[in-house]
Amino acid sequence: MPRKQTHFIQALARGLSILQAFSSDRPSLTLSQIADLTSMNRTAVQRFTDTLVELGFLVRNRHKEFFLGPQVLSLGYAYLGSSQLRRLAGTYINQAAERLGCTMNLAILDDLEVIFVHRHEVRRYLKFDLQPGSKLPAQLTASGKVLLASLDDDDLRQRLERMDLHAVTANTIVDREALWRDLMRCRETGLGVCDRELSLDLHALGAPLLNAVPQVVAAVNLSMPASDHPGPLWEERRQGLVALGRELSGLFGYQGPYPLMPTGPAQGGLL
Repeated sequence: MPRKQTHFIQALARGLSILQAFSSDRPSLTLSQIADLTSMNRTAVQRFTDTLVELGFLVRNRHKEFFLGPQVLSLGYAYLGSSQLRRLAGTYINQAAERLGCTMNLAILDDLEVIFVHRHEVRRYLKFDLQPGSKLPAQLTASGKVLLASLDDDDLRQRLERMDLHAVTANTIVDREALWRDLMRCRETGLGVCDRELSLDLHALGAPLLNAVPQVVAAVNLSMPASDHPGPLWEERRQGLVALGRELSGLFGYQGPYPLMPTGPAQGGLL
């Protein structure tokens, strides 16, 4: 006869069953859906979810849907595959893009280009269609500037020498030393700025995604009309991007001050 587990905590097991109700197929759940999946009544589920939200293990949006929060994701970082993390990060990016009214991307560095890993388009600024997997020259994007600025000096210098710096707009930086200074400003502030360098209609901001080391493993950026810069709407979106970058960095295990731009060898990113 199996030995009875006298130290088994039923309340803890029930709380964990709520977290286990979420999956890649069910990234968000309502209170009623959680109750159905866990076979608990709504009152009990409400108490558990309120506690889990307070602790950061769940997040609740304005539609009263729950999804996994940074605390549980950072605890599970070593176990979760990178493709799962991309999908989970995408939930945060999609909601931030709709809330701020901006197109947003998650990007990684591929030599001299950025690859868009995830994209949520609210408004199209460029004549060509960008999708996950699309590439752009790194120096022409806010996320690319973040990723370039995070490289060590020798690596960055070598890549700058190999770049084809030609004017796409009148604002495109085509001088290597001027681009170097721009990237050093990015290091200092922790944010990348691309002001009408790819399109005269487009102003973009980028922020780093950090892991526990800490290292920059990816970047998130938002695009807005150039006419919104500067102004109160620009500042609101800047603050929103910083909040998102901090939250996503927590997802990857980073718990320090933000925004921060540690430098070092190029990282493999999320792929």
